[in-house]
Amino acid sequence: MQTVTSIAPEIARALPETDRVWLRDGTPVYIRPVQPADLDLERRFVHGLSRETAYQRLMSGRNPLPGELERWTAIDHSREIALIAVATVHGVEQQLGVARCVRDDADPRVCDFAIVIGDEWQHRGLGRALLRGLMRAATEAGVEVLSGITLSTNHPMLALAHKLGFRACRESGDATVTRIEMRLAGGDG
Repeated sequence: MQTVTSIAPEIARALPETDRVWLRDGTPVYIRPVQPADLDLERRFVHGLSRETAYQRLMSGRNPLPGELERWTAIDHSREIALIAVATVHGVEQQLGVARCVRDDADPRVCDFAIVIGDEWQHRGLGRALLRGLMRAATEAGVEVLSGITLSTNHPMLALAHKLGFRACRESGDATVTRIEMRLAGGDG
């Protein structure tokens, strides 16, 4: 794994090496930190998402800008953790999903997180594996609370969050959005 001197010590220690997991159907998948060299994988992944999945991830119908794709692979390790799930499909490495969290500027004990799984890889256990990996890395980095928002109609995300112990509540003033939050081990009451 690449070492960067500007990495905050707690985030650097939290970056996992590559983990291998198996999906429910037996497919081996590798979960590892996102790297700048993953830009092409990220580009193909994002452009391969269905409109519905892309909408649920971005909470709008817009397409990501080229600079956003670069930003999503050039991780600022002093503030964020990003894990990518990859597998070899028909002889080609393919991104299957990604989970990331970014420290809240107002409260560095809190990280806002997001996760997206490619359409054909949903409902196979990959979201659970990615989110658990992110939770482990965030805990090791000293994050006390993982918090995110999702569309209230994103039932698979809400079900996953519930299974993993997140608390969910509608955002005040916007019934279309639900906040999901978990206090991680080591966080105060």
